[in-house]
Amino acid sequence: MESAKMGGELGPGLGRIRRRRWYVWGLVAAYLPTMLIAIGATSSLAAGGVAFAVWFLLLSTAVMAAALARCPRCGNRFHLDGMTLLPTRRCLHCQLPIRGDRGKKSA
Repeated sequence: MESAKMGGELGPGLGRIRRRRWYVWGLVAAYLPTMLIAIGATSSLAAGGVAFAVWFLLLSTAVMAAALARCPRCGNRFHLDGMTLLPTRRCLHCQLPIRGDRGKKSA
């Protein structure tokens, strides 16, 4: 199975994993501006609570999507080893780098 997944076949799978990781980091970065806008625009902590609930739901969904992404080489969960979520830059099972579909660039 491993030899069938070499070359250009890794690109779409790794691209999906990278995109899911960017969603997570983007939502983490958006937390403070979102809360400041929600509370500042309405001068109400209730609006901040609603904004937090929506943000938390989106973040939970994005983390689950990233955690459940499968490695295109070995087929295991890229960031999960048992019940442990480790957002590393390599597959926890076959050590495929997150940028394994891109050739090495010369300096």
